[in-house]
Amino acid sequence: MSVLTKQLRIDQQTGPAIDIILPAAQSRAWADHLAYVVSTVLSPPVLAAAMIAIAAAASRLAVAWIWAGTALVLSLLAPIGYVLWLFRRGLVSDLDVQRREERARPLVFTLAAMLTAVVILRLVPAPPALLAVTGAQLTQTALVLIITLRWKISVHGAAVAACVALLLFVLGHQATPALLALPLVGWSRVHLHRHTPAQTVAGAAMGGLVTWGALVLTSRM
Repeated sequence: MSVLTKQLRIDQQTGPAIDIILPAAQSRAWADHLAYVVSTVLSPPVLAAAMIAIAAAASRLAVAWIWAGTALVLSLLAPIGYVLWLFRRGLVSDLDVQRREERARPLVFTLAAMLTAVVILRLVPAPPALLAVTGAQLTQTALVLIITLRWKISVHGAAVAACVALLLFVLGHQATPALLALPLVGWSRVHLHRHTPAQTVAGAAMGGLVTWGALVLTSRM
């Protein structure tokens, strides 16, 4: 009889605990999935391509899409191909290049490719908005490379802030809802343990200021 009573007490004690743990685990899994989707959809390559397309559309010139294609190949596709090559050779541990010590090589290559794109677009000359975007991306990459030597700044944060700055510059107050992407991306990177809050805020500040400054400077030329 005492054995049955003891078992009943155990069941009564463990039952509610299981009910509490299961929803918590499900909530955690849902948050992990959302953070991963946000980080993927609003990743630096995706946002870089979007910025080039927005700049080309803002110029309202058909020829701008030709120069946008040039910028995409040099500033985006070439660096992506190089990272894939590094990954296949085992020179980087993952395609996101999460380890700070592995970022120098792909950043140097990206910097060279972006510099080539800026020179070509400057000589053409390309529309001001497109030149500003490629110039900002070049400057931003150079700053990330320098900072990476000592600290791991968030490239995701820089990319989303740069894209928001461009939208605000082109569309004005109509682009205000895009500001919500800043905390969303910041949360996703911290939740996935890719960055600290300070690293995401620093990245966003850098990306936003560099891009806005490039747009203002180019518009006055």
